[in-house]
Amino acid sequence: MNYIKNLVNYTRTSLLFTIAMALLLLPVSSAFAEDDNIEFLKAAFAGKPETINQLIEKGIDPNLQNEMGFSALIIASQYGHADIVNLLLDKNVKVDLQNKGGATALTIAAKNGHEAVVNALLAKGAKVDIQTTDGITALMLAIQKGHESIVDVLIAKGANINLQTKDKVTALMIAALEGRTSIVEKLLAKNAPIDTLASDNTTALYMAARNGHTTIVEMLLAKNAPIDLLAANDTTALYIAAQNGHTDVVNALLTKGAKVDLKDKNEATALTLAALIGNTDVAKALIKHGAKIDHKAANGFTALILAAQNGHTPIIELLLDNGAQIDLQNEDGITALMWAALHDHTDAVKVLLAKGANAKIKSKTGKTAVEIAKDPAIIELLKAAAD
Repeated sequence: MNYIKNLVNYTRTSLLFTIAMALLLLPVSSAFAEDDNIEFLKAAFAGKPETINQLIEKGIDPNLQNEMGFSALIIASQYGHADIVNLLLDKNVKVDLQNKGGATALTIAAKNGHEAVVNALLAKGAKVDIQTTDGITALMLAIQKGHESIVDVLIAKGANINLQTKDKVTALMIAALEGRTSIVEKLLAKNAPIDTLASDNTTALYMAARNGHTTIVEMLLAKNAPIDLLAANDTTALYIAAQNGHTDVVNALLTKGAKVDLKDKNEATALTLAALIGNTDVAKALIKHGAKIDHKAANGFTALILAAQNGHTPIIELLLDNGAQIDLQNEDGITALMWAALHDHTDAVKVLLAKGANAKIKSKTGKTAVEIAKDPAIIELLKAAAD
């Protein structure tokens, strides 16, 4: 399941860049007329300052843009050609021209980690907070790519850390999602708000929990980040951490008082998910903090039934050792034993029988586990238990 739909449309801008470069290199007949304009942009792409200078002296407009909105300055900034960038800046080109995706030379230089270019652009007055058509800033892209020295430069130049993308994602959320611990620390020191909601109601804490960034989760919790907020799909930070198997994050959230039995739209709890995926350590942590062992999700599925269905024998043993009712049935009357038998999980069948599972129980269709089973060895085990 995609819990962060269209978090940041990073790839769109990158795709525009790629398309633009392809256009620049296409044969003349398919993209441009053979004239000075294309030679000028090609020179910016190839890193040829002499050609750039010659064409400017010849009278070419140094601010010309191709059909995708790329100027020589934007192209040179993308590829880190600082000599060409400085040459163009000395010619007083427009520093904040935007391509069709809304990206400026600064946006692109920050994304690609070209610090010398970033500094040159800022020295010439480049606006630090221009947003792309998706609302993305140079700061956000530098954070996403992990260019911390550029992040420092942009913040020092007054970058607005509270701006949001079209999906209402902030710089802090991106740093939390990507695991940029030191950048998160710097943003928090600048009082970045921790309770901002993205368009899907997720927060920086949720994003850090989703990707297993325990240190960042702890930093946000220390700042009293709201712990039990429901995302648009009714999942919490604890739920998503449990689903993704991040035991340390689960423990950190539970220690800070996360509600252990909050349910998603399918009535599933964090323990339901841990049993489904077979993460014993996460299940242990949840049970230790009071998770309801026999909670029924949609269609009456319990953690034990789901563990049996998927053959997670250690989870089955853990749940039974902590009081799970072994013969609970879902809405179709299917027990954990029946599911284990149906899916050929021999070890799970053996554990359930050893723990006292009733092999004579019938489903709503009137079938017992032995009638549902397909594997001959399991059928024999069940027949022996039913005698």
